[in-house]
Amino acid sequence: MGLPRAQREGEARVHNGAMLARVFTAFRQVGEDLFRQRLISATAGNFSVRTKEGFLITKSGVQKAHLTPEDLLEVPLEGPIPEGASVESVIHREVYRRTGAQALVHAHPRVAVALSLELDRILPLDLEGQYYLKEVPVLAPKTVSATEEAALSVAEALARHPVCLLRGHGAFALGSKEKPEEALLQAYSLMTTLEESAEILLYRRLWGRG
Repeated sequence: MGLPRAQREGEARVHNGAMLARVFTAFRQVGEDLFRQRLISATAGNFSVRTKEGFLITKSGVQKAHLTPEDLLEVPLEGPIPEGASVESVIHREVYRRTGAQALVHAHPRVAVALSLELDRILPLDLEGQYYLKEVPVLAPKTVSATEEAALSVAEALARHPVCLLRGHGAFALGSKEKPEEALLQAYSLMTTLEESAEILLYRRLWGRG
């Protein structure tokens, strides 16, 4: 015979609680690290993980370096976006609809954004960037923030690349690992790889060789 229903439900609650705790720990770590690495300003950027019904995302305007569980909000894949969710939720939702993403990080890496004003794509010169990124497309839809147009552009790019840039705005990095907390950390790692590659590319260009 199987376990009694009450026991099964109790164990499921414990399992779900432990999973949510791990996910929040990853959210908090990513928020702290993005700010510490100067990839976002205090309330800028947003990040999310896929859930059964949609995705869990940071709320609009919250301090990313000091996240609390109340700073996260679940958004469905269909229907209205809940009040208080990040304004970029429309982009996150389109990415989850059109790709196998398990997590998504949006940040404003300074050097990469600066290069996006001049380049149509970033081709890393460093070994790590070439291995993990290969090529980072620079997208230039008519609107580059919180619109369906920007959402479609980002989703189409992330179906083919792990990272993309919206010209003059910021970058989106995708995490594909099965566990949401690991996927979120993977997306953050790709964001740091992008900025490192962008810095190396900038230094090379400043020396007149690229």
